[in-house]
Amino acid sequence: MIYSDYYQDYRGPELTKVILNDKENITDLVKPFYGKDHNWGGKLWTYKEVFGDDCEGNKFYCEFFSDDQRKHWFYGYISHKEDYFNVSLHTPMSQV
Repeated sequence: MIYSDYYQDYRGPELTKVILNDKENITDLVKPFYGKDHNWGGKLWTYKEVFGDDCEGNKFYCEFFSDDQRKHWFYGYISHKEDYFNVSLHTPMSQV
């Protein structure tokens, strides 16, 4: 993990679902990394840190709901577990 200025002032929507490999719901395991401020703790995490040691070669799906009830989501594939999970940030309309 490394600190990221990019995430420090960010406050995103609520993380509501994380699915690994189209079947395993790991939302409760990922929420501590997303943090109480919804900003990934101001850090960039490796895939291994967020998804576990056996994550390489898996797909993931992350879903969020903002205060205005809009759904935000993204998905990806983990090629190398030591790579950084560099997440796109979704800015709720209320923060624009």
